[in-house]
Amino acid sequence: MDMQRGLIFDTETNKLYGEIIEAAALEVVIFEGELRLLNSGHDFGRFKPSEPISLGAMATHHILDEDLEDCPRSTSFRFPAGLDTTHLIGHNIDYDVDAVKKTDYILPDKFHSICTLAMARRLWPTLETHTLSALAYHISPDKGEMREHLKEAHSAVTDCYTTFDLLKTIVEHQSIQTMEELAVFAESCRYPTHIFYGEFKGHAITDLETDDLIFLFAKTKDKFLKRSLEAELEHRQHEEMFSSDQEPLPF
Repeated sequence: MDMQRGLIFDTETNKLYGEIIEAAALEVVIFEGELRLLNSGHDFGRFKPSEPISLGAMATHHILDEDLEDCPRSTSFRFPAGLDTTHLIGHNIDYDVDAVKKTDYILPDKFHSICTLAMARRLWPTLETHTLSALAYHISPDKGEMREHLKEAHSAVTDCYTTFDLLKTIVEHQSIQTMEELAVFAESCRYPTHIFYGEFKGHAITDLETDDLIFLFAKTKDKFLKRSLEAELEHRQHEEMFSSDQEPLPF
């Protein structure tokens, strides 16, 4: 029986790709094909960054500089000692990992990142947006109840619980039985099948013209998108080479 633990993790930061000012986590397992909570969560509290909170960040999470005046420094963030977790899970988890890397804490090599944003984009590629709140409404059978829950959205604790609901839906949708199966599926979803921003937003990569694929490949800095584009270009090149090797029909 696989009882590997996962840690749903979320941070609020002082600016885009900034320092941690709030963090929380939930420990989860997959048991008999169902995602389950192990506890009520870890609220790591708030932290004081080295720079003021930007207006954009403030408008998102409504945390003010004066709220953090007596808080420990952002660099002092730590996960609990002895935390028995192998998988770090979050919506755009790379963002949260980047925030952790700005602290004095060194993430152990055993952590494997699982991104619910990538999985949601794979499962529902044509949605107009894949923000956590939008996906919460999408999967909820009671949007009125979800609205009440989301009034506290963009606090780290609330976002962890919203991510739990989304992940639970994904686990059920894919009939995932173990944390390892989830990790494998999540890794495959890192490589997008569609474009999610810019002038080609909403288009499947396989539907784009070759010139557009080449343009996007040269423009993007997203290594996962770059690999998907490269794979499609290689596939087309292979098909062209194969077709050119065929003998002409005798009529």
